[in-house]
Amino acid sequence: MAASRKKKVTFKGVPTEKVISQYKRTQVFSYALYSVAILFALMSLTWYSVESITAFSLIVCILTAAVACYVVRNIGVYMMARYLEILRNDCDPYKFEALYSRMEGNPEKPNSITFNICRALYYEGRFEEALERLKQMGRPKEKSVLYFQYYNLLACCYDELGDVEKLVMIKEKTGKQVLAMKDKDKFVGNGRQLQVILNQMLTQKEGRYTRSRELAEEILDSASFTLARIQAACRLAEIEYRCGASRSAMEHAAYVIDDGGKTFYVGRAREIYQKCCGKEYVTEREQFERDLAAGAYDEPEEKTEGQEAGNDA
Repeated sequence: MAASRKKKVTFKGVPTEKVISQYKRTQVFSYALYSVAILFALMSLTWYSVESITAFSLIVCILTAAVACYVVRNIGVYMMARYLEILRNDCDPYKFEALYSRMEGNPEKPNSITFNICRALYYEGRFEEALERLKQMGRPKEKSVLYFQYYNLLACCYDELGDVEKLVMIKEKTGKQVLAMKDKDKFVGNGRQLQVILNQMLTQKEGRYTRSRELAEEILDSASFTLARIQAACRLAEIEYRCGASRSAMEHAAYVIDDGGKTFYVGRAREIYQKCCGKEYVTEREQFERDLAAGAYDEPEEKTEGQEAGNDA
């Protein structure tokens, strides 16, 4: 029997305010659960007189509090992983920014929240704002999960702003870190992937399109979520357009337009597509909406009382 596929998490079609309300309810539930557990632990101590409180009862109290903390923390981790899909698979940076902006001020993960807001700003096409906020946030430590992600986003901003010198500096800095890592290190794969991304950016800037295309195809093949595929496909569309491979450029541009959601890549892909063939690309949904507005789909006629009576007979 074939294994069932894991259902993809999506927030498409869910209004931003509804997602924010869900986040608030989860927060309230988590803290309520934590409070009840702590209260229960403290009450359990009051069942004994001071003289009869044992080491065992104290251990039970501490364990109850620890389990409560663990459960609350994991509820938060689970929900954060789900919310990442708004950007990674729904490609909606505006909804993502609105949600994470509500989380600002959270003392537990201030850097992570600020970083995700920066990501949203970048994918909205607000490169300078994203760069400024990245510079303002504390730089992640080398052992942090955010370390290579931070420099990846920083490089993306500099790439869009045309600062090749900064790209070279990031490549040298992160390259040294990758070389110092061992194969068993947790984030070594992230570091190596970043080197491929930086090489692709630099070769494209230098006009070495054959090598740049190879690297972009490698990135596309290894991409594990929609946003990463969109990013690589848009780069391929740009390279192919410059190389005169119009048909291939149009195919990649069409993919970006269809699946790129509300990212800035969609606008860029539309420009490339139009330059290749002189026509705008129209998605199936856009065509349906145009046909609907033009009256191409007639509404069914309402039956008269006589017709209904005849049908009943």
